[in-house]
Amino acid sequence: MNQNNFYIIGSLLILSGTILLGIMHLAISTYIPNLSGWGSSKFAAVLNGIMGWFPYILSIIQIVIGAILVWYSLTKNNQNK
Repeated sequence: MNQNNFYIIGSLLILSGTILLGIMHLAISTYIPNLSGWGSSKFAAVLNGIMGWFPYILSIIQIVIGAILVWYSLTKNNQNK
């Protein structure tokens, strides 16, 4: 694959991961008023309540893989010059 393809794919993964993470935080913030009390693990309780562990972890993985691909593309591009 071309380094430019790694850059494009990495950028798209960062973008989609950021959008998914933002949507998950929006879902979390709309669900929090339905909880009663102030426990120490309210964030985990909300993620369990909306069954949001998979998309939350997936968004973080997408951002990390995208950042690695962009970094790889930029380092390979700098080595070729």
